[in-house]
Amino acid sequence: MLPIPEFPPLLTGHAVTAGQDPLQVALESARDASFGAGDLCWSMAETHARAAIVLEPDCPLGKALQMVPVLMIAIGDALGAIGPPNLALMYRWPSTILVNGGEVGEVFLHVPEDTGLEDTPEFLVLGFSVAMSLPPDIIEAPGLARHATALFEEGCGDLDRTQVLEAVARHFLSWVDTWEHDGFAAAHPDYLGRMQPADKLVVQTGPVTHQGRMVGIDEDGGLLLDGGGRVEGLSLAQGLGIIG
Repeated sequence: MLPIPEFPPLLTGHAVTAGQDPLQVALESARDASFGAGDLCWSMAETHARAAIVLEPDCPLGKALQMVPVLMIAIGDALGAIGPPNLALMYRWPSTILVNGGEVGEVFLHVPEDTGLEDTPEFLVLGFSVAMSLPPDIIEAPGLARHATALFEEGCGDLDRTQVLEAVARHFLSWVDTWEHDGFAAAHPDYLGRMQPADKLVVQTGPVTHQGRMVGIDEDGGLLLDGGGRVEGLSLAQGLGIIG
């Protein structure tokens, strides 16, 4: 059995069994006010590093959504610090983590219902999942999940779930402090710098499909997409499904 993660003092860890979703546990506990800012649910599963943090932002939802790219940057920095030097870690807008071109993780956000972008949410639940190992059926038949990978498959066999959870927590708190003082401008170069270049990107926002080539990330973390001679902007709220 792996050791229990030790989190920075501003975070309070709560273990959930391998069969539970830490995001759902944190969401339900935030709704009934048994959890508040800084409570972190983490999964005891060893195949993934999974956790969810309760946040209580003091800004409108439209700005608080920037916690998604901030957490992505924290994951990138954490894996860069504890992983092998040749680990090619990148992002796909708005919330996917890639290693050597394969999907290794995702960042998730739950927002209270009926919260508008101009409203200050009572709470947010921000979560992530990073695959440590692939299921046996995928290893034996890789064609079942051609785009998926895991840290163990990418040369990170010395890492475990606990190390990843601890490192992500540390880097996330550091980036939140930077964001609070300097805004998203401080995070923008790191977010953009690890964006995976793609000849064609397909983004679904509600019933609308957007296709084109990424030409940049705007000052709020939104996507700038060239759909063939015309550049359109897609906000984080659109990308995360908060609005259509």
